[in-house]
Amino acid sequence: MMRLSRGGTGLWAWLYRTGFLRAPMPFWRVVVEARLLGGARRWPRRAESAVTGVFVWARTIEEAEALAVLALEREGLAALTADAKKASPAAAPRRQPSAVARTDLAFLTRPSSGAAARGASRRDARA
Repeated sequence: MMRLSRGGTGLWAWLYRTGFLRAPMPFWRVVVEARLLGGARRWPRRAESAVTGVFVWARTIEEAEALAVLALEREGLAALTADAKKASPAAAPRRQPSAVARTDLAFLTRPSSGAAARGASRRDARA
């Protein structure tokens, strides 16, 4: 998965915002919370899961969430929750639905042994 660059695609995004161009399908920002799979990569020591945003070209919300989950599975993450929301395009359109970029991973650590988990739940994050 690549990072979202705004170089050559910045012109396309500007033309879209001004109304000169139309996108062939909606652009989605999908927030995914995923469990770290042990053998796939070296993860931070106390990290239990990670949250990231995935940017997707897709026709439906279900398709956007599924593409985001598949993209993260290739990186060694098992999705727990995924929530998509339409966003203004930040990358040039694709002819086929695809995940085009993701944000940096934000790691969620497990509480130290014997300590009770307090505070708001991290589950059900919204886009």
